[in-house]
Amino acid sequence: MDVQPSTSGSAAASPPVAARGIVVLTAAVAALGGLLFGYDTSVISGAMLFLRTDFHLTDVQLEFAVGIALAGALVGAALAGVCADRWGRRVTLLGTGIGFGIFAVLSGLAPGLITFVIARFFVGVCIGVASLVTPLYLAEMSPARIRGALVSLNQLAITIGIAVAYFVDYALAASQNWRWMFITAVFPAIVLILGMIFLPESPRWLARAGFRERALAGFHRLGRGAEAEAELEDVERVLQEEQEGFGILLQPGFRIAVFIGIGLAIFQQITGINTIIYYSPEILRMSGYPSAKAAILAAGIIGVVNILVTVVSIFLVDRLGRRFLLLLGTAGMAVALTLVGLAFHSQAAGKVVFYEVIGYIFFFGIGLGPVVWLLISEIYPTKIRGKAMSLATLTVWGANWVVAGTFLSLIHAAGPAGTFWIFAVTCVLAFVFCFAFVPETKGRSLEDIERNWRHFGEKPAR
Repeated sequence: MDVQPSTSGSAAASPPVAARGIVVLTAAVAALGGLLFGYDTSVISGAMLFLRTDFHLTDVQLEFAVGIALAGALVGAALAGVCADRWGRRVTLLGTGIGFGIFAVLSGLAPGLITFVIARFFVGVCIGVASLVTPLYLAEMSPARIRGALVSLNQLAITIGIAVAYFVDYALAASQNWRWMFITAVFPAIVLILGMIFLPESPRWLARAGFRERALAGFHRLGRGAEAEAELEDVERVLQEEQEGFGILLQPGFRIAVFIGIGLAIFQQITGINTIIYYSPEILRMSGYPSAKAAILAAGIIGVVNILVTVVSIFLVDRLGRRFLLLLGTAGMAVALTLVGLAFHSQAAGKVVFYEVIGYIFFFGIGLGPVVWLLISEIYPTKIRGKAMSLATLTVWGANWVVAGTFLSLIHAAGPAGTFWIFAVTCVLAFVFCFAFVPETKGRSLEDIERNWRHFGEKPAR
């Protein structure tokens, strides 16, 4: 069910160079929230061994220490939409940056397990908030014609954070200095804080909050020019048509948007990506890599591939479209995971598994990685976009926690080959879901996308 391209002038007009610079600078600074998200979720993979030794942890305690950030992310995702709607996108990101900095340092300085767990829980809260508010802010600040690329900067930043964490872990592994693995996150947090002090608030949020003149000035600052007044009126028109709270999500038409957002959130996680991110050194060790340090280095290379393919996706998402990339990505992931399972089944060399995992990462980075975050920032109504994105992001972290928390048990029950074949089946299901339900949204304004759901409610798609 394709959405027809918008013909509005706001989508077609080219902003002046200075305004484009402001938009790109805003996107780059805000995407540091994504970098911190990626770094803080993956840095734990290299610190596990040293935490066990220094804190004398049992297996159960270690699992709890590793998973506590995901519990915090669930809480953060639940709170993020309310905070973003009440205090604004910019202020929420500013507070998140402060939290990242404080609790990164506390994680590294923790004298014992209890302090470490508390600090990591609040790091997780910040991760959950950033995972929602960063793409929301980017979507609302971006002109429709390049929104896909700018929102996808968030996913690029996440992949950079993951890769940086792997290489920091590798660099500090010899000295066993796990504390600096966590403290290092304070540096991008400081840049995020300083940047958000000076960046503008989302004009759409300002309009929602009743600050019309500031919203109009914001659209002018972002290069909307002569179209600024028309774009603001478009936002106000949509706001006047909407209800408060979650009730609108239950109306015909909007229900399908909620269903698609939650479905995408679930499939992004149950197709296995974070088992690779969190456990790639362990997976490579199982496949025959000779040492933990070699496995961490190989994981770092996988992280670099993730960055490169996300860059490719940024250039393609507004050209080939969201739907095409999702279909290509899920199909490729299914093939790659099938081959990983075959490699374990035939006891192939570790390098074979390594290359097949790279293939999986390539197709994830093309599709489900950046496109899911983009779509769940696009498809919801302005007035409740924060709350609706909170629901989708909460689903992401819930599915993440379940999959990551059961991966080793699944390996034990089904074996490595069976485990990766199960994930391959979920990729096939994701392909079917995207083919059947996900619309194309490239080139549309956020208000046009919302009107499409209203039309869908009046005339169900055939």
